[in-house]
Amino acid sequence: MKPRYLLIVLAAMAAPAFAMNMSVFKDAPVTRLSTEELKTFVSTIQKTLETGADGVTVEWKAPKTPFTSKITPVSTVIEGKRKCRDTTIESEAKDRFQRGTYSFCKADTGAWEPRSPSSKTAKK
Repeated sequence: MKPRYLLIVLAAMAAPAFAMNMSVFKDAPVTRLSTEELKTFVSTIQKTLETGADGVTVEWKAPKTPFTSKITPVSTVIEGKRKCRDTTIESEAKDRFQRGTYSFCKADTGAWEPRSPSSKTAKK
């Protein structure tokens, strides 16, 4: 993946799409990661979404940067033919902290992508 694409993916995961404001990312913990660490972090998120059990936290630590993230799938639903997961991601760098719950759905390509608010089904 190209570094720019990785940043876009992480930016999309770092805030709900309806509140997307790129200025909030200038101080996000993920900005402390190197390009290679960022690739590994995104890969860890993808693997956790693919194989992690709901309620089980996966912790990832950057090899060189003081950065730790906890990824916890919270719930899994099937929307039509798509598998979707709500996931809490909590990241901390030496001087930064960010926590949020984000929704992802598995794309036809096999990758997990942020789910837009309009694609969520209404709960009754």
